[in-house]
Parts: sequence; C-alpha cells; structure tokens
Amino acid sequence: MEGNEDPGSVRRDHRVTAARTQDPFDRLLDSLTGLPGGASTKLAAVQFRDFYGTSTVYNIQSVKTDEGVTTFVTQSDSTGSKRYILPTKVLASIDRQRASLTKQVRRRNGKRIAEERAAAGIQPGFMKQQ
Repeated sequence: MEGNEDPGSVRRDHRVTAARTQDPFDRLLDSLTGLPGGASTKLAAVQFRDFYGTSTVYNIQSVKTDEGVTTFVTQSDSTGSKRYILPTKVLASIDRQRASLTKQVRRRNGKRIAEERAAAGIQPGFMKQQ
C-alpha cells in the first residue's frame, strides 16, 4: 500500500493481456495514420436506402502517405458489417473508369447535339463564313 491510499483499498497491478490487434484493416489503418508528411480525412458516413427501404451505411476514411492514398470502407447493414481496404491502384482504376465514362457521355451528347444542329440547318462555328 502507498502512503495516500485508503487503508481498506487493495492495490492491483494492471497488466495488458491483449496483444496488438491481428486484424489487417485495423493494423493498416493504425500504421498509416499519423505518419510524417501524411494526411487523413475525418470519418464520413454515407447512408444509402434502396427501393425496398433497406438501409446500408458506409463509413469512409482516406489516408494519404508518400506511397499514395488508401481508403478504408466499413459497410454496415441489417445482416452485419464488412470492411474493405481500397489501395492506391484500386482507387486509380476507379478514377480512370470514371473519367472514361464521362468522356463517353460527353462524346455521345456532342454527336447528338451536332446532328440536331445539322438537321436544323445550323453550321458548326468552324464552317461559318465571316
């Protein structure tokens, strides 16, 4: 017993019994967060409801390091939760696909607009006589 303790109290030594987590999601998030020169976003929660009213919540957090950006996603619904790690290469692929889709839609709309103008007798700007 130490000097200022209550005489009726029993001193207990607290020991850490649990080892560091073995979960890959937690380990990677912990190892990437707080690195010098890095940055991380706050946790963002996105709720999605389908046609039947079933709700799914996505918790998303991104961490930037010298190697790139890694995004951590937790998906929770009535059946439980799943966790995903999206590395830099996966995010780059998603960005490329998004850009490709945008390009396809713009091209399709541009062709449609050009056909509508041609049908209305409007010449393109580069063909107009000045």
